[in-house]
Amino acid sequence: MHAAWRRLTQIGGVCLALAACTSGEVDWDNYSPDVRSRIDRLASQGDCAGLQEEFDLADANDDAQRSRTGDGNADLMGYIDSKLDESGCYS
Repeated sequence: MHAAWRRLTQIGGVCLALAACTSGEVDWDNYSPDVRSRIDRLASQGDCAGLQEEFDLADANDDAQRSRTGDGNADLMGYIDSKLDESGCYS
């Protein structure tokens, strides 16, 4: 397995573990309106690299999001992880 895909799978597993500890519902009011449409567009295009970038960005901004809204990005990361899975990025 290519190293990048191995990393992608590992990150996805961590996200699933995080999502299990959250509500699982993304509070879209905490995000810019274009976040969901951008993620959904990337998923519809099967853009695994783009989805991974969104996941990494959500991970990198978790502390800032928590400071701003009181919630981290675990639900968002779970949403992106589900899009990665649906798009066949883990196969």
